[in-house]
Amino acid sequence: MASVNSERAGYVLANDEEMNRLSTQHYVIKDAMGGLLMVPVDHTTEGLRILDSGTADGTWISDLQSTMSSKTTFTGTDIDPSKFPSSSSPGTTFQVQDINGSWPAAWQNNFDIVHQRLTLAAAGPATKVAVHKLATLLKPGAWIQLIEPENVLDDKQGPAMHDFVRLMQDIFSVMGTSLNLGRDLAPMLHEEGFVDIQERVVILQMGPHNKNPDLGRQGAKSTAIACAGLVQFASISPPTDCSLPESRTP
Repeated sequence: MASVNSERAGYVLANDEEMNRLSTQHYVIKDAMGGLLMVPVDHTTEGLRILDSGTADGTWISDLQSTMSSKTTFTGTDIDPSKFPSSSSPGTTFQVQDINGSWPAAWQNNFDIVHQRLTLAAAGPATKVAVHKLATLLKPGAWIQLIEPENVLDDKQGPAMHDFVRLMQDIFSVMGTSLNLGRDLAPMLHEEGFVDIQERVVILQMGPHNKNPDLGRQGAKSTAIACAGLVQFASISPPTDCSLPESRTP
């Protein structure tokens, strides 16, 4: 991830339950996508080098490893090393990295797959620059998989969910970025000269909308944890930074 210029935004994003939320969210997203990797790469290929940017505790890496060749090497990066696992399997390393910072020179043209999920907003207004830096890490002919939100609500969503998204928009605005970065990914990749750009929209099913009761509960739990952080943001924000009326916040 990246450092956040706004102290208030950083406070919300770094709350103690954030790792619990991310771990829970991982399996809901995996279910919606039908897997972890959408890029057309043979998982049995030996010697692949895979980077997971914004790895947090490395859940994505540890889940993917069982499907890949034992000779695949994984690198996980994040700005906060306190979340890295205390031990890792052979071929896996973790390193501190700010997505707004300079990446190691030895990593240029080095990876077969670069993966980043729900992390680009941490770049603030420098999202295009952050994507460019990720692109330089890829070997010629390699793949990048970026996953970002596009928050579209329909009539089935109640007022609480609409308030949730509204507060999300407020905090992303403070960070200098957009809540709907998913719409910007394909144009940014095109500008970087990528070819065979594929775009896929998946819907995260939360609560009773998910046919799997356990995943439904996990999705609801993840949203509840995020909502608690947003309420903190609203409580310490000046009125000009929070568009939700005070009567709509707990």
